Amino acid sequence: MTSNKTTSFGQKLKAELLAQGAEFVYFVDISGLSHKQNKGFARAVLFGITLSPGYIQQITRMPEYVRIMIRERRIEDDEFEHKETHTNAMADWLAGFIREKGYPAYSQSENNIASAGFYDEAAKSTPLPHKTIAGLAGMGWIGRHNLLVTPEFGSAVSMCTVLTDAPINTVLLEPMQSKCGDCTVCQTVCSDGAIMGNDWCTGMSRDDLIDVYKCTTCLKCLVFCPWTQKYMQEKLNTAGS
Repeated sequence: MTSNKTTSFGQKLKAELLAQGAEFVYFVDISGLSHKQNKGFARAVLFGITLSPGYIQQITRMPEYVRIMIRERRIEDDEFEHKETHTNAMADWLAGFIREKGYPAYSQSENNIASAGFYDEAAKSTPLPHKTIAGLAGMGWIGRHNLLVTPEFGSAVSMCTVLTDAPINTVLLEPMQSKCGDCTVCQTVCSDGAIMGNDWCTGMSRDDLIDVYKCTTCLKCLVFCPWTQKYMQEKLNTAGS
């Protein structure tokens, strides 16, 4: 039976995250993962924000937009960069907030996993990516571009996670099977040749999907994914109606 304490603490955490700009929040059971992945924690708080339809439209019209921002040393003005920074800061804040309430917590922000030695710079990998937790939350599947794809937002999300043993109600679902079908748009738009074009399935190695050493994070695969384009068009239609 769910205790009032468990329910109320989860509600408090969700309210705090929403107040800071999160657009979705999930509490996920990660107890079945290996110790290397979950670091001994039983639960994870997954939260995130979406990229604006205007930003997606901008890259749709100017596919080299992000490369230009990088070349002109203006990447700090990029919306994706801003939202990644914001979700990372929220994770650090949330971990501190949970610890203040007397429960252990570990932020999986980029800075924290790097300083703690949980990001392998050479392999460009971490033991527990946010998208793995998102899969267990039932949010979506991993596309051929090695990004999370959700039915609601496509790949237009910036996420972060906090691992904890705090008393919160959690979900544990099977990751969605890939709905990419025969689509190879992400591979076609990848001018760096980083995407292999393979269909994802549970347990597949990242290296069977993408060559991370060729990827330049230009975001074209994210933006041109038909699921992202669907999200963009629905938002633009709603705003124009």
